[in-house]
Amino acid sequence: MKKGIIFDMDGTIVDSLPYHYKAWKIFFKENKVENFSERLKDYKGGGTLDLLTAVYGDKYSRKELKIMTDDKEIIFREIYKNNVVPIMGFMDMFELIKSKKILVGIASNAIRKNVKMILSELKIYEKFDSIICGDEVKRGKPDPEMFDETIDRFNLKKEECLIFEDSVEGVSAAVNSRVDVVGITSSTSGDILIDKGCITTIDNYLNFDMSIYG
Repeated sequence: MKKGIIFDMDGTIVDSLPYHYKAWKIFFKENKVENFSERLKDYKGGGTLDLLTAVYGDKYSRKELKIMTDDKEIIFREIYKNNVVPIMGFMDMFELIKSKKILVGIASNAIRKNVKMILSELKIYEKFDSIICGDEVKRGKPDPEMFDETIDRFNLKKEECLIFEDSVEGVSAAVNSRVDVVGITSSTSGDILIDKGCITTIDNYLNFDMSIYG
């Protein structure tokens, strides 16, 4: 049995991407931006500054874009709060992990305000042994920084840990960290996730047997 489990959040614990899409559409409508759909269709969560740079080019400074991303995230939290639902089987698996004294962490490209809101809605925010967010690291995924830092906090070896991810960037970060990763097929096909380095993929956590990955 693994001694440390690290979860991504968006698309891994909750299927929040539809609400991110909706928030972006509201944001762009309010800012009278057209023809953004091509950029948005590949959006997998996180990387809001990169998306806005792709849409606006050099029209705004980095500081101005940061203010704009904050506005979008406010919209996201407003429309997603009270609608947070975990991916099937996650809560039971989470309680099983905690009961076995396995260390559990969050490593998400999302900002802390989003992470806190979502995990608080699920009433598990205080139950994680480590939470690292995208606005707290120098380099987000696919860089392995947040996974490496989480494992350092756990004081475990990498082979004692397991990561759950749904995006290509997240899986690449896990592979770059040299930690086994299970793919969640909420936003990316199983074939792609396996091709990127997942040891297996699942649609949800129902009947997932962690003991076979010890």
